[in-house]
Amino acid sequence: MTKDLDALLTALYVYLDDHVLPSARQPRKRGPAPLLTDAELVCVAIAQVLLRCDDERHWLRVAPRRIGHLFPRL
Repeated sequence: MTKDLDALLTALYVYLDDHVLPSARQPRKRGPAPLLTDAELVCVAIAQVLLRCDDERHWLRVAPRRIGHLFPRL
């Protein structure tokens, strides 16, 4: 399942970044740069649902191990 999830999240990220959220490439005016882009945040949220992690504490422990290789700034 890991390879399927990796492929799905990669394809979703590319689609979101190229077609759905093109405004993310506009320069930010104030404040620190975000650690995750909007496309990355959506992909992480979808992964949480697909991995059935309802509890946030559990998700924070599981996420780096399951999808940390896809999102190193997680």
